[in-house]
Amino acid sequence: MFEIALLAYLAYRNSVKAKLKGLNPALWGFITVAAYLSCVVIGLMVVIYNCCKDTIDMNAFSSSDIKTREVATQQLMQVLSGNMLYVTAIELFGIGGYLLVRYILDSKPDKKEPEVHWMDKLGGGTDE
Repeated sequence: MFEIALLAYLAYRNSVKAKLKGLNPALWGFITVAAYLSCVVIGLMVVIYNCCKDTIDMNAFSSSDIKTREVATQQLMQVLSGNMLYVTAIELFGIGGYLLVRYILDSKPDKKEPEVHWMDKLGGGTDE
């Protein structure tokens, strides 16, 4: 539940930034969600292959037997639920996806304000 609320907040933040830049806020909110989820998947793979390979049979995931894959999935869930550092690392990868989109938005040019001639600022530009 926390992850969904965090994802909604991060997408909202980037959509507000996109609106200030004059870009489509819904599109950039969707891009934020996609980047967050993609980075979470990358983080999950990094954690599994670097931290969990000694406790989980990695060959079981590529097995054609459904029971073997279910057992490997249950082992993975036990390992991830037993160590909150792994879950935190995965979430930080997701936040990295948000920050990547934020960086891209920051590098976009600001929305151009209409130029006002200096005479119009002085009030001398109208002859009535």
